[in-house]
Amino acid sequence: MINYQVQLQTDLSLQLQAELSLETETAVRLALEKWLSPVFTDKAKDVDLRFYSSETDAQKYAIHDIINDSRTSYTIQLPKQNYMHLGVANMEGSNHLRHLQNDHSVTSTLKLNDASVYAPLNTGVFTARLSMDVNDTTQSFHVHLYMVNSAVAVVIDTTACDSLVSVSGIMLGSADEFAIRDSAFSFTKSPVFRMEQVPVTAASLMKPKSPRAFLPNFFDCLGTVCLTTQPEKPWTIQIVATLKENRHTTTTLTIPEYLPAGTLRVLKLTMDAQGGIKTGEDSEIGASIELDWKSGGEHTIDI
Repeated sequence: MINYQVQLQTDLSLQLQAELSLETETAVRLALEKWLSPVFTDKAKDVDLRFYSSETDAQKYAIHDIINDSRTSYTIQLPKQNYMHLGVANMEGSNHLRHLQNDHSVTSTLKLNDASVYAPLNTGVFTARLSMDVNDTTQSFHVHLYMVNSAVAVVIDTTACDSLVSVSGIMLGSADEFAIRDSAFSFTKSPVFRMEQVPVTAASLMKPKSPRAFLPNFFDCLGTVCLTTQPEKPWTIQIVATLKENRHTTTTLTIPEYLPAGTLRVLKLTMDAQGGIKTGEDSEIGASIELDWKSGGEHTIDI
């Protein structure tokens, strides 16, 4: 008897309520929760379960099933020997992650496909590994599957930038591969993840009733779902503000804090009148701003 349970490390709703607690941030919080809920879910749509001989590392048994639940159990009969068991959940429909080289446990890998820029990962992928000593008795094993994805959300107060047209961004510095048996990430290439615009209902983005209630409060929200970052190594987000008259301001944020698997990082930022990003109270985040404002043509007119 083998019992499986999906272990979600991040309570999405509670974290967003804690980090976006102001009345003015309500619409952003609800939009982010809706956008991220398909990833931070405690349910597995599908499972891929494989059992490998500890002696030869050859696959001996496999289960592929659609469960649509947070837990399930299987009763199977295996010949007496030691096994390495690997489990993966939610790979069906994954837009960029692929389950490769799974004939042997030592090579079984989740890997990003080839692309120049990746859209945010669209499913929360969970994995597990368990060494099993199967003997002549009836045994029960408990397997916990943990998420390999991470997520980043950028909430920008754009009230001060009257000439803002749009905001876009990318995230750099994440892993591109995950060895399931070793539970180890690889950083052999530097994938670029697009920060997707999270739709926020503009009508609700107003400040609460106060002496300054007539002033609107506008937010732009960007998010991406990626893999973890490298411990003790900074990762970056580039945000491009497009202003009127086709002017662009690029802000590069350098984040030193590690982004663990299964977690969400929310960055609350403020945009100035020129489209540059200020990190507010988070002094650990570095920010460099580059203006790409084309000057007007010069003409000498003879009269």
